[in-house]
Amino acid sequence: MAGCVSNKIDVVESGARPDLRARGVTVAQADKAATVPAPPVAAKLQAAGLLMRDAPGDGYLVELSYSERPSKVGAYAGPEPAAGAAPEAWVAPPEKPRWWAPRRGQLCTLTARVINPASGGEAYRVRASVKGRQPDCGEAAEGLSTAVAGRLAPAL
Repeated sequence: MAGCVSNKIDVVESGARPDLRARGVTVAQADKAATVPAPPVAAKLQAAGLLMRDAPGDGYLVELSYSERPSKVGAYAGPEPAAGAAPEAWVAPPEKPRWWAPRRGQLCTLTARVINPASGGEAYRVRASVKGRQPDCGEAAEGLSTAVAGRLAPAL
């Protein structure tokens, strides 16, 4: 039975990760009206030794977005899934519910976008996702936060 339960966190990165130590960071939630707050990534980055800024200025802006959705819905890596989207483009493909699977599973996702202060464009993105077996994502936020912070500030 142990093979049926998995808390594996999938991490996907895109872009070249900048050295965040050089300028420091400002952490902000991408959607100010979000009903589920982003996990405390800022505290983990500060604990790792990064300079935290109140306003971006010359520092990098790290935008966080956090979502919880039913696992049967799925999640796509691009802006909109194409009709024949390649399997690797899906974070979790949509699936029909099975009679033996729990009915209330969730897909929990934390995304961090690093915005370049000079261009205003996205320099780097990291997304961590995990399938939860609870009606809400339970304690998945802590693991997702640790995974994202570890990619933003590796081995400081």
